[in-house]
Amino acid sequence: MDTARLRKLVKPLVRGVLLKVHPDFFAHDPVAKRTNQGSVQRLQDLLVPLLKDNAAVAAKHTPSAADPPLEFFCKSDSALPQTPVSFAFTQVQQMHRAGGRGASRHDLLLAQRAKDLVALCGRLGVDASESAVAEIEQIVGKAAAAAASAPASVPAAASELRAARAREAMENYRRKKEAPDPGAFLLEKLRLARWSPDPQRSKSARPELDRSKVFFASSVDPRSYAGVVDRIEASLDQLHYARWCSLPLMVVDSWRHAFRGSATRYPGFVVIPADFSVPGNVYAGLCCQAG
Repeated sequence: MDTARLRKLVKPLVRGVLLKVHPDFFAHDPVAKRTNQGSVQRLQDLLVPLLKDNAAVAAKHTPSAADPPLEFFCKSDSALPQTPVSFAFTQVQQMHRAGGRGASRHDLLLAQRAKDLVALCGRLGVDASESAVAEIEQIVGKAAAAAASAPASVPAAASELRAARAREAMENYRRKKEAPDPGAFLLEKLRLARWSPDPQRSKSARPELDRSKVFFASSVDPRSYAGVVDRIEASLDQLHYARWCSLPLMVVDSWRHAFRGSATRYPGFVVIPADFSVPGNVYAGLCCQAG
């Protein structure tokens, strides 16, 4: 689109509008002056993309659905009260639905601004050259045809983007929740495991380790669960298990993880380190923790 030619054609129309509605003409009427002052400022903002060669400013000067129409009191020799002329420029949502992208969309914006300006001149009774108006309409028609032929690109609404992100976050949370915990899986497998004690040991009254009462601190590597349980079961006699078999057992990474100052971190539990060894003072430590 010939933006330079379009800019040259609309400048006389802008001057004609200002000669009709400039606030300085209404010094005797404070209401009309204040109304025209605000509308003229908004009109100049709307025409910035059209009057200045800078495509980046177009988005900053586009009316939204919340913008009220422009209102103008026209200069008149009559002393009778006037009714302001109301006019609304095309909203950005309507131009987006027209299609186009990139440069074609910017050209469509400029063309629509020029078209709206011509319509405003008609509402205000501004004298405009018929040949200039015809040329503007020709340029506007070409821009609309070019935008219609360009691939449509409708931007996603902010609410749709937020909904999509929320769905993605929920899906990620669901996957994380459904992912198996290897530590919990191994511990449950140990508790449900079946074993067959040898006949000689079965004849004795020595109790077997109750795996449902075995717990592991979070600092213990889950891959070591099975080995620790096997070692405890092999050392039940040395650990005097029959004396504390009714208590739950907490396996910690080391003794220093079993205390918070002078107090135990696991009251009511028998505490044993994962790397315990027998013979030694393990039983003394067990009794201290259980008490």
